[in-house]
Amino acid sequence: MNCLDGVNRTEIQSVKDYWNRELDTLLTMFTVIHKYLYVPLCLVGVFANLAIVIVLLRPAMRRNPFNLFLMAIAICDATLMATYLGYKHVGECHPWFFSYYWLLYTKFYAMVSVFVHALSLWLTVNMAVLRYLVLFRGQSPQSNLPNCNSYSSASFAIICAMIIAVIGSLPNMLRYRVDGPEVLPLPSGFQKECSKGGYSTYWYPLIDVKELKGYSLDKPLWWNCDWERVNYWLASIVLKLIPCLLLTIFMTLLVRMLMEARERRSRLCGGATSGNSQAERTTTMLTGIVAVFLVTEAPQGLLGLAAGFNPRLQGLSGILGNTFDLLSLINSSVNFVLYALMSHVFRREFLLTFGACCPKSTEQDSGVVLTKATAFTPERHRFFRLFDRRSTGFTAVPTKPDLPISTPINEY
Repeated sequence: MNCLDGVNRTEIQSVKDYWNRELDTLLTMFTVIHKYLYVPLCLVGVFANLAIVIVLLRPAMRRNPFNLFLMAIAICDATLMATYLGYKHVGECHPWFFSYYWLLYTKFYAMVSVFVHALSLWLTVNMAVLRYLVLFRGQSPQSNLPNCNSYSSASFAIICAMIIAVIGSLPNMLRYRVDGPEVLPLPSGFQKECSKGGYSTYWYPLIDVKELKGYSLDKPLWWNCDWERVNYWLASIVLKLIPCLLLTIFMTLLVRMLMEARERRSRLCGGATSGNSQAERTTTMLTGIVAVFLVTEAPQGLLGLAAGFNPRLQGLSGILGNTFDLLSLINSSVNFVLYALMSHVFRREFLLTFGACCPKSTEQDSGVVLTKATAFTPERHRFFRLFDRRSTGFTAVPTKPDLPISTPINEY
């Protein structure tokens, strides 16, 4: 029987067979796409996220406390894709699949993947909330809100995200144990699939396998239906539904505040167009990150909630596994593209960091491309010692003449 409302396994299997028939073309297409796309997507994504961390650690990038969120999200995404790549490498027909050490890795992946994915999602939620508070406080000088645009506020929000992710994924961490060695039930289609894959020649001497002996991943002896319900609803509500709802709310608020800021700037400039302000560029980029998370995570959250009320839909969740995996991988690998497209400072710092393998040029606010060696000539050095465009208007700022200027004019 199913632990959620007593639906038996035969009924769930019949629903799964129905959706397999109805979605056969779509599932076949996504299976092929996933098969050929997940390896390059994971490899590129891991290195892209490591590059994000390296660039954000540069002195010029450490000035913005919101980069702490971006760095933590990049670490989570790199961890998720690296562990997923290892997990998918060994299939059911592989000689390692039922070995003890591979089952230990499978248990590790089952725990870590849920945690880092949930942490990445809640980091995005807290980043959106904090950005909204920063903008709200900036528009309401009389507000009693404390200064949220600081490293202490960002660190507190990251710690809160970690606590929520641990609470939501803790039952899942306790859900698995390695059993064996013992005789295991023969998986459906094992002989046919494994013979076709060529593994049977060294997995078992004979193609006609009568039994399997090895280790398996099972639930602890104390695990019952009550724990199953707690695990399911925590994962569905705390790790999916609530963050998706909050992302929707705060993305709407951020977009609204962004549009209002542009209208005010247009009125002040007499209708003339001008470049975006630093705050608007930051908000636009963070809104893009939030939007990507929402598009890739909302379908999973809604389907999980529906399956909680109607367990027959759990069969649909299972057969859409590759589709959801592909969406999660795209979500984890797209942030580098967003940063490069929307932040000229990130592009510049990336080129300065990895200049040995990239064209040695960088971008300034004016769009002029300067070589790395001549980006700050003595004349420009003297100019920036006198004027700093980070403040309102041009204000004299004291700097030591013997120190190179490497900080950007604007954050984004």
